[in-house]
Amino acid sequence: MAITTESVLELLDEISQLMTLNGDNPFKVRAFKKAAELLRGATDLEARARAGTLTELTGVGKGIADVLTEFFSLGRSTVRDELLAALPSGLMEFTSLPGVGPKKARQLIDELEIHTLGELEYACRENRLIHLKGFGEKVQAKIMEGLAAKRATEGLRRLDEAFPIAEALLRELSAAINDGHHPAAGALRVEETGDLRRRLEILSSIDFLVELPAGEKAARSVEERARLAVQNFTARVHPPLAIRLNYVEAKRFGYEQAKLTAPHPHWKAIGNPDPQDARDEREFYTAMGLPWIPPEMRETGEEVALARTGQLEKILPWDGVRGVFHNHTTRSDGAASLEEMVIAAKTLGFSYFGISDHSQSAFYAQGLKLPILLEQEKEVRDVQERHPEIRIFWGIESDILADGSLDYDTKTLSKFDFVVASVHSRFQMDRRQMTDRILKAIRNPATRFLGHATGRLLLGRKGYDLDMEAVIREAAKHDVAIEINASPARLDIDWRWGSELRKCGTLVSINPDAHEVAGLADTRYGVAVARKALMPTALVVNSRPTEEVASWLARAR
Repeated sequence: MAITTESVLELLDEISQLMTLNGDNPFKVRAFKKAAELLRGATDLEARARAGTLTELTGVGKGIADVLTEFFSLGRSTVRDELLAALPSGLMEFTSLPGVGPKKARQLIDELEIHTLGELEYACRENRLIHLKGFGEKVQAKIMEGLAAKRATEGLRRLDEAFPIAEALLRELSAAINDGHHPAAGALRVEETGDLRRRLEILSSIDFLVELPAGEKAARSVEERARLAVQNFTARVHPPLAIRLNYVEAKRFGYEQAKLTAPHPHWKAIGNPDPQDARDEREFYTAMGLPWIPPEMRETGEEVALARTGQLEKILPWDGVRGVFHNHTTRSDGAASLEEMVIAAKTLGFSYFGISDHSQSAFYAQGLKLPILLEQEKEVRDVQERHPEIRIFWGIESDILADGSLDYDTKTLSKFDFVVASVHSRFQMDRRQMTDRILKAIRNPATRFLGHATGRLLLGRKGYDLDMEAVIREAAKHDVAIEINASPARLDIDWRWGSELRKCGTLVSINPDAHEVAGLADTRYGVAVARKALMPTALVVNSRPTEEVASWLARAR
């Protein structure tokens, strides 16, 4: 499987965690954790590993370089495996649950003699944790909730986690099925289908369609080579992810790819067609009297009606974003300076770039106090002078406080080019309280964007309870853009609200919520959400040219 920078960072983080659980030297633990932070965004790690120059990078000593070199050459880490083997059975799994740190995990193992999640659940059901020192009824209930959540998400992957797996397997499958296939006949096709091809945010499997050659013997040979390729590949994927293969002869490839990609509402909307010859999808959709509909749009059936009336062209194109607003720097909890982020934004072709570090109440993220704001205001002017070809907008991600007010006073808020209003605390408010809190923030004249509207973390935390219809209507009324947070850990607001957003004419803004240079590339996930939501370009604020955006932002001031 291809090794990405992200998988390297995950390895370093995991090793630092395992060292902590094993009680290793804190300096070694910090070294691995710090290396993971410093290498974020690096693009040449594999080349350096081959050349033996990893130690030239800041934060990479010989020990860490050896770990990375082994990881790139063999796809594994002896250090990680040895640390994992040294842990008491069950400790690693237990510490993945809410309310269970290393100390409590060792308590469960030593005092209750349990080593598996199944044993832990049974112990909770027998109320054996209630009288255990340091636990009690509340901790036991929290552990039970964590166990239920873990079962619900078992075998699932976020879209960004599944992508590198799918890309690597696609290459191996293509090589396997074409091994020995006569080149004169043309390369056999293998292409993704299903949820991955539609860019769903959470995947339970990755699916492929394999083209079979003519002749029963040749077809059986291809099927066997594909099966072995998947078998060898899945042995290297941890935790496991289901991989499904479908096979079809060339003349019906287009029909099968369309059917295997389509959810029921889309397939029903195009007429539940019977099997038919179509060598590719465009041929199939033409036979249906339709233009080709991009896979990410095929969800609710609304896209079919838009296609019939020639309206698909109005939907935001993949290259339709001209700039982004919600981004962080080292002033708060980011890993790159403002200038580094601006340079990266220019490289991506953005015409403008907004910076919005955390506000003062966000103590957990080094929120900006007033003296730091003054320093940043000057920094923005200085960086803008050095990079006149890209417009920099100075903003803030202001916490929405418990009563719905924003951080800072009105005078301070008026200094910014824009304000992203976001909830970062008190997630347990009831539906009415949370809705009222967010509606009040939307009505604040300083608010231009509502950040990550539900606060969800995919496979990590449910969104808080609120009346989203009311939020969407209020945002439209006050000309506030609801953010499509493009971080693949969030993708919030959900694309399933697309119909309501369009009905109300509510503006959206696609923002990566980038905390490092590499995070800016996550914008593409937000574009996928917008296209799934069938958002017209006219309702996407950052599809607009610089001066038009500047004018829209200024109205709040």
